[in-house]
Amino acid sequence: MKLHKRRFLQPARVELLPLIDVIFLLLILFIFVMLTMTVQSSIKIVLPQVAVSELQTKEMLTISINAENQIFVNEQPSSTQDFLTQVSALQHKKTLPILIRGDQKADLGIALSILNKLRSTGFEHVTFAAEKDN
Repeated sequence: MKLHKRRFLQPARVELLPLIDVIFLLLILFIFVMLTMTVQSSIKIVLPQVAVSELQTKEMLTISINAENQIFVNEQPSSTQDFLTQVSALQHKKTLPILIRGDQKADLGIALSILNKLRSTGFEHVTFAAEKDN
């Protein structure tokens, strides 16, 4: 059997359609990953609205207070005593930013007592979450 050399001497081709498909797939994957990197919370909280707000993107400790005045630390339910032990365990991370997310219907006294406990233990970077008023 004789093989034809012409068939084997053809230059290699780069097909563009599969390459474009891969590029679009990577683009969609990148967009999906970026959307999941935003701060998301599964605890139902209606944030108060303010005129001016800033977006926080750094790693932080999140304390949430829902409408029934229940406290959650990083999405884990916590009582006042558990909250104090969790805060005392973070003594070595005093520069860690802390975000307090409180529902509009939650008692202001609970949020202020949490703020007071955090400040008395030495945490300085404590902020409240709010939605920008349109």
